[in-house]
Amino acid sequence: MSASPTVSPTGYPVGARFRPIMLLRSAPLPIWLITGLFAALLASWSVLVPQYHAPDEPNHVDAVMRLVQGAGWPHPGHAFVRPDGVGAIAASPYGTDKLPYDLDYAPIAKDDATPRGDRPTWDEMGDIRQPDGEPQPAGEIQQLVQHPPLYYWVGAAVLWALPGGDGDDLRWDVTIGILRLMSALMVAPIPLLAWAGAHRVSDGNRVASTCAALVPLAVPQLSHIGSSVNNDNLLALTAGLATVTIVYVLCGDTSLRTAAWTGVFIGLALFSKSLAIVLVPMAALAYLVAWRRARRDAHAPPAPPRRGPDAPFLLAETGLMAVPPGSTRPPWRQILLGGVLMIGFGGWWWVVNLVRYRTFQPETPGFPLGNLLDDWGDYTEVLVNGTILRWWGSFGWFETNLPTEFVRPASVAVVVLFALAVIRGRDGRTRVNLLFLLWPTIGLFGLMTLQSALAFADHHHVSGISGRYLYAGLPALAIGVGMGSLAFGRRVSRVFPVLFFAAAAAAQWWSVKTVLPYFWKPPGGDLADAWDAMTAWSPWPPAAAVATVWVGAALALAVLVSCGWIAFQGPDADPGPTRPGPTGPGAARLRTAAPETATPGTAGPETNDPRTNDPRTTDWGPADSRPADSHPVSSPDGSTESTTMDDSEPVDIASVDSRPSGPGRSQATSTPTTATTRSTAKGDPPSVTSPVPSH
Repeated sequence: MSASPTVSPTGYPVGARFRPIMLLRSAPLPIWLITGLFAALLASWSVLVPQYHAPDEPNHVDAVMRLVQGAGWPHPGHAFVRPDGVGAIAASPYGTDKLPYDLDYAPIAKDDATPRGDRPTWDEMGDIRQPDGEPQPAGEIQQLVQHPPLYYWVGAAVLWALPGGDGDDLRWDVTIGILRLMSALMVAPIPLLAWAGAHRVSDGNRVASTCAALVPLAVPQLSHIGSSVNNDNLLALTAGLATVTIVYVLCGDTSLRTAAWTGVFIGLALFSKSLAIVLVPMAALAYLVAWRRARRDAHAPPAPPRRGPDAPFLLAETGLMAVPPGSTRPPWRQILLGGVLMIGFGGWWWVVNLVRYRTFQPETPGFPLGNLLDDWGDYTEVLVNGTILRWWGSFGWFETNLPTEFVRPASVAVVVLFALAVIRGRDGRTRVNLLFLLWPTIGLFGLMTLQSALAFADHHHVSGISGRYLYAGLPALAIGVGMGSLAFGRRVSRVFPVLFFAAAAAAQWWSVKTVLPYFWKPPGGDLADAWDAMTAWSPWPPAAAVATVWVGAALALAVLVSCGWIAFQGPDADPGPTRPGPTGPGAARLRTAAPETATPGTAGPETNDPRTNDPRTTDWGPADSRPADSHPVSSPDGSTESTTMDDSEPVDIASVDSRPSGPGRSQATSTPTTATTRSTAKGDPPSVTSPVPSH
């Protein structure tokens, strides 16, 4: 079989464009297992931590129920926690019977749990009085109306969609449980997003992409916040989606379709929380960098051969990669389209704030100031140490923490791996891409510091410092950490998925060991008593908790086996990055004005070849999942076909003059045709009919 090396109408090589459906289809089974395991962890954490023992969770739930009941979204300072929200605090394990509205730090007793059948509905909570018969106190200020309502609209829509009611006739604990599971579903795709970004940056290296997917499992605080009712969870999802599209832009995808996806995701992130503003300059600068790279590649002279005359033939070294025609033009159309969609899908909220309040995000009058500190030295200690601790594991209302014996080595490991990824990057462009991925975390930390420092300078009270504010940058950070595993060489790096899994398992075990006794273990009791207290307060029957634990254990075993399989396959089984990006230093230009039909005698796509329709044979799948002798090319209609390189069936590639380059190489020559144009390859390429080894 022979094929013509035509490209898609837009000029992008296969796998270079962001196509969400194909990207999902190409995700390998281990990544889906990791994502499923993370979802099981989140479901377990939604029961492990008592109701309302999460930062601002009572107010987040009340904000959702405000929309469910049609109370609207008033201006900051004009909203207070509603009576049913106050009643839910009293009924939950937030406080004690005597002091229901004061946070209680003691273990929660099993006997204090009301039987599930006797628990009132949310609608009835406004009629419940205090234990002494006195009316409920007035609700405190509802500060969350200063944020955009997207997360709360989604929660209200979920409750409205449940059969048999109008959203507020469920038991109060079931309402909180459902909203917690909704948050878990928002955060659950983060491992998949980390894989997608690392897969593109590393050109399909499965070690780096698998390690990136495992990073979120090693952050217990993410499991805690991700399974509580909190608008940071929707921000983490939308920011992760935007990060993946920005990665594709950096790697050369400047198509209008990807610009539209980028604008939509950033707009939704902005409609989730103001911290998403850090994504705007990141996306704009990514387009400028991609444009500069494309212009440089379009004018770059052919690069000299990098391999010896007797080295195996590599298709990547023929330079058959296109510089898409539109990528050399200034990206004003992409930035304009993305900007319009960004404003339409969420940015308009902040424009309205600027017009209405003359500020980006108005403050909430009457909101508590926070803890009083003596000087800037105390503030700096809280800022640095508090952020790190609350990023890794400070559970509840920062009630119990992971020990420093875990936090410090884990923090050093993240910094070292990301630094190694940058230092040992295979080329300058990869290093620049990784520095881009560091920006969300740095930008989010800078915004948090600016806001809290201005408040501290004004009244010497500190607030607004938390590690969860940085979770919008966690998918990007996970990509860089996963790429750091490649700095140890191909043979050693194959063990890193097992090491990452072991680290995640240790972190989760340490966290459960910390949280379960603290919240649930009675004085003089054991872990069995803690389990009974936890399941007694849970909105779900004990069988659901048992089933979740067993499903999680089975998924953990499957993930361990898949990571072990990568480690024991041997270095030669993983070809590593076999495909360059659509642009790169010294990349040759494939000047194709428009796709043309193949000349007579050139075979078209083999529709009966199972590899043709298998997504694993395209560049969307992991680089190691393709047959070593199969390379996808684009047909005129945009589909892909697999061209097999062997000595028995020579393939006509771009009418490049082929001549013997070493012993054992085919001496077949290709005939120029009107359907193809000669590619300016990297030097004189060897015969394209030579066997292509796994590399």
